[in-house]
Amino acid sequence: MVALEAWYDEDSDDPTMLRRAEQLDWLFDRVVKWEAPVLVELLVADDLTRAIFDVGVNGKTGRGVLYYSGSGETVMSLGSSAATGKILYYYMTSDTEFPLSAEIPLDLVRQAAHEYMSSGGARPTVVDWQPLR
Repeated sequence: MVALEAWYDEDSDDPTMLRRAEQLDWLFDRVVKWEAPVLVELLVADDLTRAIFDVGVNGKTGRGVLYYSGSGETVMSLGSSAATGKILYYYMTSDTEFPLSAEIPLDLVRQAAHEYMSSGGARPTVVDWQPLR
């Protein structure tokens, strides 16, 4: 398990440090309560260039998205919806567009975040992935 830097709070100049699984759950529960499509960027604290892992959470819909860039690949989650169209998730004050096909249930988003932390920053295997479009 590795410590993670979590970037999500536009009012903070510093990341939230997550050293234990319970802290990751605390953060996840916090952003779910916002009931808006929010992105949290998780970085391995001891190796900030290892990978970028963005966790999208929408507490209002109970769905979210994942974005992973590392080890020569850039992918996003692949959900079961065949819906076309786009959805916006917000990282601090910046909006990021994802296809509707990237949305997955929040329980899978949470599992993927825990796997990322416990694996040392590897791409989670608990979800299916699609190339970034």
